[in-house]
Amino acid sequence: MMADILHKLGHDATPKNKQILHDFHKRVLDYKSIADASQTTLSKFLLEVSIYWAERGIFVRSKEKQPLGIEDMPLSECWDLL
Repeated sequence: MMADILHKLGHDATPKNKQILHDFHKRVLDYKSIADASQTTLSKFLLEVSIYWAERGIFVRSKEKQPLGIEDMPLSECWDLL
């Protein structure tokens, strides 16, 4: 997810940039920490990250089987990958 977001924003997916983006997500989504969070909390956080970027026109792949550029594919060709 992080690499997709960073690339679509025009940045390299370096560890430093990933940390900056992670800290940004925690700040704008109002999470003090996700360290040692429950699976439910982690899932909610990742969903909120995806929604945050979707609202700004950036599709974030959420599964490894989703190919790069899936957002440009006809829905009939990628429905099973969503």
